[in-house]
Amino acid sequence: MKNMVRTSWLLLLLLCLNACNLSEKNRQYGVEGDTELKSSYWILLSLQDQQFQDNPENRTAYIRFEAGENELKGYTGCNRLMGRYSVDNGSLKLTNLGTTRAMCPIIEQENLLMAVLEKADSYRIAGEILTLFYQNRAIATFRAGAEPNMPPNP
Repeated sequence: MKNMVRTSWLLLLLLCLNACNLSEKNRQYGVEGDTELKSSYWILLSLQDQQFQDNPENRTAYIRFEAGENELKGYTGCNRLMGRYSVDNGSLKLTNLGTTRAMCPIIEQENLLMAVLEKADSYRIAGEILTLFYQNRAIATFRAGAEPNMPPNP
């Protein structure tokens, strides 16, 4: 357990150090946070300081901010999610959030993800890491990635 905590702290430190460097590169090349935020697949890494565990079927939770439509789409690890979003200078508001209603062995994780998304009031992107905040406290982290493995549509 101590090794896992040490490793988590070390990874967090490395992320912070790397984020400073990557953020400077983004500014140097004129990359705006809103542009990066939209149309990317954001793979869930952690929720409220808890590392995310993929479920046994290897279905990865993610969110995606659709460009132009201001629609949020994603997957909780069990159900598809949808909603609306608005961004303004680093602030973030997610509204009309909902999910499909399949039976899930990991419904607690889905409930936590939905609660966290509803609370988010700002965000920061550092390289490939998206962090959602509530009252200046990090509540979720995501990694930019390719389209995740999804279950077939019913």
